[in-house]
Amino acid sequence: MSDNEKNLMNEEDGEQEQDIVVFEDEDGNEYEFTPVDYFFYNGDEYCLLTEILDADEEEDPEGTEVIVCKVTEEKNENGEDEDVFSLVEDEELAAKLVEIANTKMNEDEEE
Repeated sequence: MSDNEKNLMNEEDGEQEQDIVVFEDEDGNEYEFTPVDYFFYNGDEYCLLTEILDADEEEDPEGTEVIVCKVTEEKNENGEDEDVFSLVEDEELAAKLVEIANTKMNEDEEE
């Protein structure tokens, strides 16, 4: 997957907004993810995201796809700050970040 952008989309009830990050692969297929948790590692901000499945898609028995992205802030065409999500390409770093995120979420659940 390559290009990405962050969009705010309203849920069906229209009352609550959900952050949606859209990734497009080399074939032009779009995949939607929602942030699960943000955290810092070595001074950089990262985000753990989980895939949003369509109502007609079956959930994988092994779980939904989870990815880790580096989060940077850039100005959009309107001059507003916008989060940009970049996939972590380094497999060792990605594994370490998933481990950190899981540990953090487990600690948050215990509190």
